Amino acid sequence: MLFLSLVAVPLLKQDSDPLAAQRGFISLARRFRTLVWSALFLLVVTGSVLLGNVINFRTPLSSWPPIVLTKLILVILLAVISFSHDRIMAQKVRTLKNKPGSELSVGERLLLRLSPLLGRLTLLLGLGVLLSAVIMVRS
Repeated sequence: MLFLSLVAVPLLKQDSDPLAAQRGFISLARRFRTLVWSALFLLVVTGSVLLGNVINFRTPLSSWPPIVLTKLILVILLAVISFSHDRIMAQKVRTLKNKPGSELSVGERLLLRLSPLLGRLTLLLGLGVLLSAVIMVRS
């Protein structure tokens, strides 16, 4: 996520051929897709296993530490938004970018504007998960 957001996007925006830059970004994103989903899967599995060290499952959810609940919410949001961005929106955006701008509906234009923002949101959610993990370990 960090690499695509901080390195690939600014580098490809400097390309004089927007179509070549778009194809390059898609190719790069597809290469990292397996790595990102593997890392997210590993995060969920190890977090589920280690959660028993932090909380008692017999206690009600309302008595869990707030930082644990925060991290769980962030991880769930990260998974849902990543899935919708990667599997649902990416296909639609790819086909919409091939249409002329005059043929796009208002909803399609909105989708084209929101797609990069969702990618950046996953970056922020990932950093939020990392920060909450650090706070949880330090407290």
